[in-house]
Amino acid sequence: MRKTAALAVVLLACARPAHSDDQPFLTLSSTDIDSEGEHELEQSLGWKSGQTSASYNDFVSRTELEYGITDDLQGSLYLNYERSGTRFHLPPFSSENESFAGVSGELIYRLLNADFSPLGFALYVEPTWSDEEREIETKILLQKNLLNDTLRCVLNVNFDDNWARQANGWIQQSALEFDTGISYAIAPELSAGVEFDNERAFEGLVIGTPAREQASAFFVGPTIDYKPSPWKITVGAQAQLPRATSPAGNPGAVAGGFSTHAERFRFGLRVSRDF
Repeated sequence: MRKTAALAVVLLACARPAHSDDQPFLTLSSTDIDSEGEHELEQSLGWKSGQTSASYNDFVSRTELEYGITDDLQGSLYLNYERSGTRFHLPPFSSENESFAGVSGELIYRLLNADFSPLGFALYVEPTWSDEEREIETKILLQKNLLNDTLRCVLNVNFDDNWARQANGWIQQSALEFDTGISYAIAPELSAGVEFDNERAFEGLVIGTPAREQASAFFVGPTIDYKPSPWKITVGAQAQLPRATSPAGNPGAVAGGFSTHAERFRFGLRVSRDF
């Protein structure tokens, strides 16, 4: 009996996933970050498609270098490239094409570690700069681990202020997002989960100025995370739910329950490697 109990303890310990810099989500950030001195190179690719009254495709590439400054402070640098095309189905059947490159910085400061505290808690800030856009994202990250840490529940509250270049100057727009997800470790190298996002668009800035909510859209979809060390591969997809609203009452902002200015489908792939 004692040998059986000891074997069970060993097996549970071996099955416990390593969380040092584990990020099994695509639209969420967990409080599991790089330890001091750890490095990681990451390449992300994203595709957004479909709008209610237009043919829409948007491709995003992000190349990131992460570094653990301390055990509770992680810094990152991104190189970003985005290209989008829209062809409207209604007269005058016009088309729009945009592309731009930019850079982002990121800091995550963890105040509570989910491996040692009842709840993981961290603060996140990410400024972005390009010729066409200025942006700063500020997030609150919460995480709860269950079932011997094989089940992770994550909530992000994201405040996103954006300055976009227009022909007559810069316009201020923003978003408030409530993003949540769960991920279950099927095996030490394999996790499966689901992510749910509520994204609310505002006219004006949500931090620092009065802002008026224009639209609210909901997205949900599965995510798979595979870690054949030292590589990590994460893939996921989301679909917009027919539950969109327009608090400002903008005509045509919602059709069939879908936000007409938000994509209908998303697909993401992330490949990273520790070194």
